[in-house]
Amino acid sequence: MSIIQTVGKIDISTVSSYTLAMNDPARDPLYKTFGELVRLHRERQEGLTQEMLGHLVGLSRTSITNIEKGRQHVALHQVFDLADALKVQPEALLPRRGQGVTSSWLAEKLPPGTEKEIAAWAEKLSRE
Repeated sequence: MSIIQTVGKIDISTVSSYTLAMNDPARDPLYKTFGELVRLHRERQEGLTQEMLGHLVGLSRTSITNIEKGRQHVALHQVFDLADALKVQPEALLPRRGQGVTSSWLAEKLPPGTEKEIAAWAEKLSRE
Protein backbone atom coordinates (compact mmCIF):
# COMPACT_ATOMS: atom_id res chain seq x y z
CA MET A 1 0.00 0.00 0.00
CA SER A 2 1.44 3.37 -0.96
CA ILE A 3 0.65 6.62 0.74
CA ILE A 4 0.25 9.69 -1.47
CA GLN A 5 1.22 12.91 0.19
CA THR A 6 -0.32 16.06 -1.17
CA VAL A 7 0.01 19.75 -0.53
CA GLY A 8 -2.92 21.51 -2.09
CA LYS A 9 -3.23 19.79 -5.46
CA ILE A 10 0.45 18.82 -5.72
CA ASP A 11 1.56 15.24 -5.11
CA ILE A 12 4.73 15.86 -3.09
CA SER A 13 5.85 12.23 -3.27
CA THR A 14 7.05 12.98 -6.84
CA VAL A 15 8.81 16.15 -5.69
CA SER A 16 11.18 14.21 -3.43
CA SER A 17 12.20 11.86 -6.27
CA TYR A 18 12.76 14.90 -8.52
CA THR A 19 14.88 16.54 -5.80
CA LEU A 20 16.97 13.37 -5.43
CA ALA A 21 17.52 13.22 -9.20
CA MET A 22 18.55 16.89 -9.35
CA ASN A 23 21.02 16.41 -6.50
CA ASP A 24 22.54 13.25 -7.98
CA PRO A 25 26.35 13.57 -7.59
CA ALA A 26 26.77 11.78 -10.93
CA ARG A 27 25.36 14.93 -12.61
CA ASP A 28 27.90 17.25 -10.95
CA PRO A 29 30.50 17.02 -13.76
CA LEU A 30 27.82 18.01 -16.30
CA TYR A 31 26.95 21.20 -14.43
CA LYS A 32 30.59 21.94 -13.64
CA THR A 33 31.53 21.69 -17.32
CA PHE A 34 28.49 23.75 -18.33
CA GLY A 35 29.59 26.43 -15.87
CA GLU A 36 33.14 26.38 -17.17
CA LEU A 37 31.82 26.90 -20.69
CA VAL A 38 29.68 29.83 -19.53
CA ARG A 39 32.74 31.39 -17.86
CA LEU A 40 34.93 30.73 -20.91
CA HIS A 41 32.50 32.50 -23.24
CA ARG A 42 31.87 35.33 -20.76
CA GLU A 43 35.58 36.03 -20.46
CA ARG A 44 35.85 36.20 -24.25
CA GLN A 45 33.43 39.13 -24.23
CA GLU A 46 35.64 42.14 -23.46
CA GLY A 47 34.68 43.59 -20.09
CA LEU A 48 31.64 41.37 -19.49
CA THR A 49 31.50 40.84 -15.73
CA GLN A 50 29.41 38.30 -13.85
CA GLU A 51 27.24 41.15 -12.64
CA MET A 52 26.66 42.44 -16.18
CA LEU A 53 25.85 38.95 -17.47
CA GLY A 54 23.44 38.46 -14.58
CA HIS A 55 21.69 41.71 -15.45
CA LEU A 56 21.37 40.65 -19.11
CA VAL A 57 19.71 37.34 -18.19
CA GLY A 58 17.76 38.41 -15.10
CA LEU A 59 19.95 36.72 -12.49
CA SER A 60 22.13 37.99 -9.65
CA ARG A 61 25.92 38.06 -9.77
CA THR A 62 25.87 35.35 -7.10
CA SER A 63 23.75 33.12 -9.33
CA ILE A 64 26.19 33.59 -12.23
CA THR A 65 29.08 32.73 -9.88
CA ASN A 66 27.27 29.58 -8.74
CA ILE A 67 26.41 28.59 -12.34
CA GLU A 68 30.04 29.06 -13.40
CA LYS A 69 31.16 26.85 -10.51
CA GLY A 70 28.55 24.18 -11.29
CA ARG A 71 26.71 24.69 -8.01
CA GLN A 72 23.49 26.08 -9.50
CA HIS A 73 21.38 24.29 -12.06
CA VAL A 74 19.73 26.23 -14.86
CA ALA A 75 16.40 25.89 -16.60
CA LEU A 76 16.26 25.26 -20.33
CA HIS A 77 15.14 28.81 -21.10
CA GLN A 78 18.13 30.12 -19.15
CA VAL A 79 20.52 28.21 -21.42
CA PHE A 80 19.06 30.17 -24.35
CA ASP A 81 19.17 33.46 -22.39
CA LEU A 82 22.81 32.88 -21.46
CA ALA A 83 23.72 31.97 -25.04
CA ASP A 84 22.06 35.14 -26.36
CA ALA A 85 23.86 37.30 -23.80
CA LEU A 86 27.19 35.60 -24.60
CA LYS A 87 26.60 35.87 -28.37
CA VAL A 88 27.00 32.13 -28.95
CA GLN A 89 24.71 29.33 -30.05
CA PRO A 90 23.11 27.45 -27.12
CA GLU A 91 24.96 24.26 -28.07
CA ALA A 92 28.28 26.07 -27.45
CA LEU A 93 27.39 25.97 -23.75
CA LEU A 94 26.49 22.28 -23.70
CA PRO A 95 29.27 19.81 -22.87
CA ARG A 96 29.84 17.01 -25.33
CA ARG A 97 29.51 13.48 -23.98
CA GLY A 98 32.78 12.30 -22.50
CA GLN A 99 34.59 15.53 -23.30
CA GLY A 100 35.77 18.39 -21.14
CA VAL A 101 35.62 22.11 -21.65
CA THR A 102 38.54 22.33 -24.04
CA SER A 103 37.13 19.62 -26.28
CA SER A 104 33.73 21.24 -26.40
CA TRP A 105 35.18 24.64 -27.28
CA LEU A 106 37.48 23.17 -29.91
CA ALA A 107 34.71 21.10 -31.41
CA GLU A 108 32.86 24.33 -32.08
CA LYS A 109 35.88 26.08 -33.65
CA LEU A 110 37.38 23.34 -35.81
CA PRO A 111 35.99 22.94 -39.31
CA PRO A 112 33.64 20.01 -39.91
CA GLY A 113 35.48 16.87 -40.93
CA THR A 114 38.71 17.73 -39.08
CA GLU A 115 40.75 14.56 -38.64
CA LYS A 116 40.71 13.12 -35.12
CA GLU A 117 44.51 13.25 -34.87
CA ILE A 118 44.54 16.99 -35.63
CA ALA A 119 41.72 17.65 -33.16
CA ALA A 120 43.56 15.68 -30.45
CA TRP A 121 46.78 17.62 -31.19
CA ALA A 122 44.91 20.94 -30.93
CA GLU A 123 43.37 19.90 -27.61
CA LYS A 124 46.77 18.91 -26.26
CA LEU A 125 48.25 22.28 -27.25
CA SER A 126 45.40 24.21 -25.67
CA ARG A 127 45.91 22.43 -22.33
CA GLU A 128 49.60 23.33 -22.11
